[in-house]
Amino acid sequence: MADVIVTLHVDTSKISEKNVDSCSNFGQEPGISNEDFSTLAKVGDTIIWKGVSSSTPETDIVNITKVHHHSGNNVFKEDNMKGHGHPEKVSAAVKKDTNGNHETYTLFFTVYNGEKKRGGQYHIDPKLAINP
Repeated sequence: MADVIVTLHVDTSKISEKNVDSCSNFGQEPGISNEDFSTLAKVGDTIIWKGVSSSTPETDIVNITKVHHHSGNNVFKEDNMKGHGHPEKVSAAVKKDTNGNHETYTLFFTVYNGEKKRGGQYHIDPKLAINP
């Protein structure tokens, strides 16, 4: 049982409602969209979603405000997991008897340029696979 860190990198100086995919990523290889990005985990692992700014200044913040089960077999105890801490992140443990399951979830996040909130709430729909 381990922590699996899923880091969302956001260009906090450019992101808007219209360019979420081009201004954010999970560090995946070129050609893999955010929707096709998949995290692999095992039963008992704790998934931790956190956000970081890929631009300057260093005072910009990416808050992961919620992770919502979207489709597939839910591998967590809840459908909606809320962010906590500062900056906000979400953590959840993979429940028993979910080996081989796949799910799509929606990751909601907000961006702050210093003290000023940039836009509204953004979202991405990546995938999660539990190793058999």
